[in-house]
Amino acid sequence: MKRILILVNAEKPGAREALETLRPWLESRAKVQTMDLADATIETDADLVVVLGGDGSILKAARMLQGREVPVLGINMGKLGYLAEFSAQQFCEKFERAVAGQLPISRRLMLAVRCETAAGQTSEHLVLNDVLVAGSEPHRMVGIAATIDGEAVTTYYGDGVLVSTPTGSTAYCLAAGGPVLIPRLDAIALVPVCPHSLTHRPIVLRSDAEIVLEPCDLQKGAVCVVDGQEKVHLARGDRVRILRAEAAFLLVHNPDHRPFETLRAKLSWGQPPRYR
Repeated sequence: MKRILILVNAEKPGAREALETLRPWLESRAKVQTMDLADATIETDADLVVVLGGDGSILKAARMLQGREVPVLGINMGKLGYLAEFSAQQFCEKFERAVAGQLPISRRLMLAVRCETAAGQTSEHLVLNDVLVAGSEPHRMVGIAATIDGEAVTTYYGDGVLVSTPTGSTAYCLAAGGPVLIPRLDAIALVPVCPHSLTHRPIVLRSDAEIVLEPCDLQKGAVCVVDGQEKVHLARGDRVRILRAEAAFLLVHNPDHRPFETLRAKLSWGQPPRYR
């Protein structure tokens, strides 16, 4: 019998109710374990992880799995639903195909982020969407020196610098004027956020590039923000080292959805201005 792990975002309206509806139906078809989404690492032998939440819930689930390559299927209880492609009804309709591995699964590139302090301490983080280095106080300019594969690139002055995976390219990266990278593209984007220069533009890099970001001109410190959810405070002399992670994130897709169709629907691509 297949093993299913359900991760529940209890803060999402309707998530608990959806779990109580789904659990008896699932328990007649699989071995079911349930957990709340949390800032914790989980060890699981599940054949499929089901996330009840939104896109942010899937980002947290990716960090909880810590590189375990288990297929993850998202049931959207949030707003955008770009990663969480299924409704509860669609999940039930396609359940047998999901547990049989017959639904499309994409291997999403992840980043390994290491924050290194000047004193020699380190913290490591796994990233599915993006990593941001910015000033610790809003509306204060920060200087960030960027190095790629050991070569000094430039010092960016502005709100910060964002490094995005293809998965994250339709999130903060898009809002900051960065490129949209198709999900299976083997590349990452470096995007200066509101740079105080007309010459700074986003850069698309190979996925195996090593990026080092070092805050060098601070007002009151800086921060490294992982997937918009975890924050590490930085001081002068600290560095953020960004590499491609060894593991990938396995995302189960709804075969009724198409990537560009989803972008048109979710982001209103191609719609004319509302003149009236």
